[in-house]
Amino acid sequence: MSEDNRLLKHLHRGDKDALRRIYEKYRDDLFTVAMSLLHNVHASEDCLQEVFLTIADVKKNANIRRNLKGYLVSCIANRARNQQRKASVKFNCTTEHLSRLEILNDPAQQLVDREQFCRLLEALTQLPDQQREAFVLHVQGRMKFRQIAKLQNVSTKTVQSRYRYGIEKLRILMGEQAR
Repeated sequence: MSEDNRLLKHLHRGDKDALRRIYEKYRDDLFTVAMSLLHNVHASEDCLQEVFLTIADVKKNANIRRNLKGYLVSCIANRARNQQRKASVKFNCTTEHLSRLEILNDPAQQLVDREQFCRLLEALTQLPDQQREAFVLHVQGRMKFRQIAKLQNVSTKTVQSRYRYGIEKLRILMGEQAR
C-alpha cells in the first residue's frame, strides 16, 4: 500500500495527524500551482488553506478515493479559478514571499532561482487563462492531459493545443525578457 493510500485511509477515519502529514507533503507543490495561477501570495495561501479545510471535513474527504495529489491539484485549480472570478488578482512577487521555494544552500543560486521564478510568473500572467492553467497543471501539478481535460470539461486534444500554444508564447516572452 502506498504512503498516500495509507494517509487517505487514516484521513477517512478522521485522523488529524494524517491531514498534517498530507499538508506537509504537498503544501509546497500546491502553493506553487496556486501562485502560478493567481500571481498573488496572499490569495494563493488562502486557496491552499481552503483546500485543506475542505479535506479536513471527514464527510467531504470521502470523495477522495485515489491519486491524492491529482485530487489536491484539481482542488487548488478550482479554488484559483473561483478566486479569479471573484476579484481581479494582481501580481506580487517578492523574494521575501518566495522563501518557501528555497531548496539550495547557495545564496547566489537562490537569488538566481527566485529571479527566474518571478520572470516565469510574470510571463505566465501574459498567457490567456486557459493556456496558463493547462501549462501550470501539467508542468507544476504533474497532471496528465486527460485529467486536465476532465477538470476543464474539454477534449484532451484541446488541452494539448492550449498547452502547446502556451509553451510557444512563454518561449517568446521569456526570450524577450532575457534581452
